[in-house]
Amino acid sequence: MLSSRCLVALCALLPAFSPLAAAEPVPGTPAPEVAQAFAKAQAGDLPGAIALLEPLRTAAGAHPAAMAMLGDLYLKAGRPEDALALLAPLADSATAVPPILRNAGRAALALKQPEKAVAYFRRAVAQAPASPAARELGMLLGSEGRAAESYELLRPWAKAHPEDREARLAAAYDAVDLNRPPEAEELLAGLPEDAPRARLLRGRLQVLQRKPRQAVATLEPLLAAGVPELDLQVRRSLAEAHLAVGEAGASIDLLQGKTGADPSLALLLGRAQYQAGRPEDAVATLAPLAADPALQEGAATNDIERALAAGVALEYGRSLVAIARWPDAVAALERATRLSPDSVQAWQVLIQAQLGAGRREDAARSSERFRALEKTQQAVSKQVQETERGQLDPTRRNLDRAASLLAEGKSAEALAAIRQEAALAPDDPRPRAAEAAALRQILKAHPDDLTALGDLANLLVAQGNKDEARGLLKKILALRPGDPAATARLRSLDAPR
Repeated sequence: MLSSRCLVALCALLPAFSPLAAAEPVPGTPAPEVAQAFAKAQAGDLPGAIALLEPLRTAAGAHPAAMAMLGDLYLKAGRPEDALALLAPLADSATAVPPILRNAGRAALALKQPEKAVAYFRRAVAQAPASPAARELGMLLGSEGRAAESYELLRPWAKAHPEDREARLAAAYDAVDLNRPPEAEELLAGLPEDAPRARLLRGRLQVLQRKPRQAVATLEPLLAAGVPELDLQVRRSLAEAHLAVGEAGASIDLLQGKTGADPSLALLLGRAQYQAGRPEDAVATLAPLAADPALQEGAATNDIERALAAGVALEYGRSLVAIARWPDAVAALERATRLSPDSVQAWQVLIQAQLGAGRREDAARSSERFRALEKTQQAVSKQVQETERGQLDPTRRNLDRAASLLAEGKSAEALAAIRQEAALAPDDPRPRAAEAAALRQILKAHPDDLTALGDLANLLVAQGNKDEARGLLKKILALRPGDPAATARLRSLDAPR
């Protein structure tokens, strides 16, 4: 099921087709019928434009621009099957050009074949990064909840095409989802104040920026306006804002009976009920989630699912503590500490539950863990300062997290995080510097790591440090004589200029 973002991501079509778009250069000169068909299409005569181009389908060596435009016209005429039948054989060729690939992707998407669409769009973007296929792919990935990949594509597009409000709005969704407030503000600037989705994002942004009163003022008129497709999103953000200012009752009123099948909304309702002094209600709300197989320890497949499962276990456990159901509370909170072993709060509440259940030895062991966490974690005041700094500088925040992963010996996760930040902030030199530092640290511990040697050599070449790169490439060849990638890279460095 597509997320609510599909309304933003999939409803907006690209601007009118341009057969000779500079972002998608096509070699050769198209037949004159292409320009004539384009003129007819611009005048609203789609059948006439199609009639001009269809005879070229069977012509030997039909120019790709003509076929790409014919596919576009089929799509505009509501004939996606004809578009894909025309374009798929061409797109499946290794020599397919970006306009063919892009329109084949659009046809596949219209026929509800998203995996095929993604493959076509990716190939188009690989050949022409500025192609409108980057926009199509970014919108599609965003609709599937893949915010980082979507943002990597949509932010550059939105900066290059500020008039494309739909793309700017989708990129802003990604920026908010990725907790990048400064960039979200930049993308939202100039969008109409009364546009419902822009208003929702401004409210969400204010919650992130710890401005809950402003968020309430922004979101309450939107809730009153009654935009059905945004109702649950508005309620979620408004409930979070009310909770942040201690108005748990208002949050309950917003969410009671409105959580549907969304476990994150039910979790938010349970948290509000607990904060309002209604732990019995919180237990009733959270018990089905705590028993849900999808929210058990082994079921989580990513950090978001794991955080949700840990949040449910913690909130359910502390609500059980409040009504003195000690054994059940211990079981829930032990699960919370397994899902989130560095959560000081989970260990603290677990100690209460274990003492209440008479399990003093277990409570003593939990207390040792709790004290160790307190010593290793930074003071609360410093954490607040770093959170505020991270709001202003998300790249610094994410690189700091990567550094922590590296310090824990999780080099693969650290490198992945650094490289993702490099993709999200391509104009910032810090991620590339962090990547080089991480690779050097890996090589210090594992000097013969061929992958790290090759990655660092490539990075150094890109940074202009050819002498050090040359030394690394020679080391690779000493470890693996004849390595084709290292041989080719070294030959290119030693070639006369």
